[in-house]
Amino acid sequence: MIRMSHYVTITEDGSYHVQNAVMGMFGQHHVHTKKDFNDWVRKNKIAKEDIIYLNDCVDGHKCDCGLKPGESKDGL
Repeated sequence: MIRMSHYVTITEDGSYHVQNAVMGMFGQHHVHTKKDFNDWVRKNKIAKEDIIYLNDCVDGHKCDCGLKPGESKDGL
């Protein structure tokens, strides 16, 4: 079965930046608040093993996508 991975970076403003990938190909990049991220995981039944927290899930990292919570871009 092909699985989608979700790479998560928590930025300095507390936003959750999610980059989707399937078989090494990057797809949508979307940004959430902490609550919205947790709701998104639950609603979409994302398995814990499919979420990869980058930088040991420590707050304060940067993402230069320019997106804010609620926004997304395809193929970043």
